[in-house]
Amino acid sequence: MKKVILASISAICLLISTVIEVNGQLASNNVKSPGRFIISNKTESENSSHAGRVNPPVIRNFLKTYKDVSDEKWIEVKEGFVAMFNYNDMDYQVAYTKKGNWLRTIRSYNEDAMPTDVRHIVKSTYYDYEITRVHEIEIPLNPITYVVQLLGNKELINLKIEDGEIEVLQKFNRSK
Repeated sequence: MKKVILASISAICLLISTVIEVNGQLASNNVKSPGRFIISNKTESENSSHAGRVNPPVIRNFLKTYKDVSDEKWIEVKEGFVAMFNYNDMDYQVAYTKKGNWLRTIRSYNEDAMPTDVRHIVKSTYYDYEITRVHEIEIPLNPITYVVQLLGNKELINLKIEDGEIEVLQKFNRSK
């Protein structure tokens, strides 16, 4: 079970980095979103953008949960579609299958938006570290998992917190 959860967390971290890279490419190329519920993918190797429509079941399920969101950007991924948007000072990535079934939600935010119990778990052990970013990962039928990025004087640490348990995912030495 732990191997499955760790594999899921690794895949989600990969998705986070991929989405961040795609957003960076779109921003650096000054590509504007062609409209709501339209996907636009552009990579460095492509000169033209591919635009398509998000499947209606995906839109229906998205609008049931996120009625007040209107500035989302959609990307098509292997498993379906991902909506990215900012809501209440949190960055969201919500993934759906092509049939519209919800796969996961990743909320990214700063320390001030952390649940107090999770912050306490981190700060009671890593009190000299700055919490730079929190990724809250919600997957159906699984407990909510938090990936917390810490910045210390000598190292960077990524922690996983799930069911009150803390685990070091990655540890890097800071360059001088």
